[in-house]
Amino acid sequence: MPAKLIGKKAFTLIELLVVLAVMGLMMGVVGFSLLGDGGAELGSSQRNFIGILQQARIKAVSSGLTSRIIIHAEDTVDDRFHRYFEVILRDPNATDSWIVENDGVFLEEGVYFVPQNPTASKRPNDWPSDAFCIWSQELGEEFKLEDSFKGVRKEGEGTAFKYLEFDSSGNLICPSSGGSGVQQIPRIVIANGSPNPIDPSVPLQFDSANSMGGILLNRFGGFSFMEKTDFILP
Repeated sequence: MPAKLIGKKAFTLIELLVVLAVMGLMMGVVGFSLLGDGGAELGSSQRNFIGILQQARIKAVSSGLTSRIIIHAEDTVDDRFHRYFEVILRDPNATDSWIVENDGVFLEEGVYFVPQNPTASKRPNDWPSDAFCIWSQELGEEFKLEDSFKGVRKEGEGTAFKYLEFDSSGNLICPSSGGSGVQQIPRIVIANGSPNPIDPSVPLQFDSANSMGGILLNRFGGFSFMEKTDFILP
């Protein structure tokens, strides 16, 4: 008599992504100790961003729609510039609209995303030459959104944002590099800083290369932590 088969239930993709999100948060607690002297604020900011990163990926896969993490890039607003971010989802009913998926989040006080544009911040002489954020956005690409109305933001006018994007399969969108066609891998660099009180044309200043943290993203899921030695020293 054949043995009776015992039914087995496979994990769904969403369940696996949730497990990865939990693992990511746990890794964040340990991993940040390797990233310099940023202290509790840097560690908290990194863990919070990793959670939002996983949330955006899960939203894309579960909905079958493009999702983005948008980072405030309007340098006239000191309290939000490169500190505020939120998750949005492509509106399936309109090509120029995005659905707001969460309340906006701030990095901890005194912590900022390091701008990709070197003229947007003042950095010390020993700052690694590649210690800045790389987004899904192409260099020079403008992305503006109107203020949220009934949970929807329209594209084209309003506030400027940088963004990380996930396609409907949860894959990270990578930008090309300087027209060469070679794709760059997005990375997040955060550091202790402050608004620049001396020169308003350079909105941020960072005082110490030892007070930074990095997250290198993977196109098909996951991430790795970056130490100062992972960057190119000047």
